[in-house]
Amino acid sequence: MLLGAFLWKNGWIGLGEAESFVGITVEVAALLLLMDLLMYFFHFTAHLPFLYKMLHGKHHEHVSTNFLSLFVLHPLETIGFGLMMLALLIGYDFSVVSISIYLLLNLIWGTIGHLNREFFPASFDHFFVGTTRFHNQHHLDESKNFGFYTSIWDRVFGTYK
Repeated sequence: MLLGAFLWKNGWIGLGEAESFVGITVEVAALLLLMDLLMYFFHFTAHLPFLYKMLHGKHHEHVSTNFLSLFVLHPLETIGFGLMMLALLIGYDFSVVSISIYLLLNLIWGTIGHLNREFFPASFDHFFVGTTRFHNQHHLDESKNFGFYTSIWDRVFGTYK
């Protein structure tokens, strides 16, 4: 957060003016897809043996996930996620409304993904949605399903189960 404030104050990050419903919807969709792609690569990299043992393994001690599992992260993982967001904010002037909606969806989606209770019908798997079922499968088979919001990147890169 402090780095983001510094970058904003020094003109590296600007805030856009998208106030229309369509503009906000497009920006939120772009944030979801781009962050999903970045998080896919970050999560995949966190599963490399050296990094997994040092950083990400603690998260996977939660084989049967619950609402706290989302928050069992090494501090460097949390910083990494924040840096990905900052990279996008440096690259494009998203509106405050779009960023706020994205962050709310991120919290809701992450919590739902770790509840060990499915909220979506099985048919949602065909729509590339990263459901609880999708993420639980990752906790059971750590070589599959690295996506967060969607299963798109897992399907593209051959890690979908």
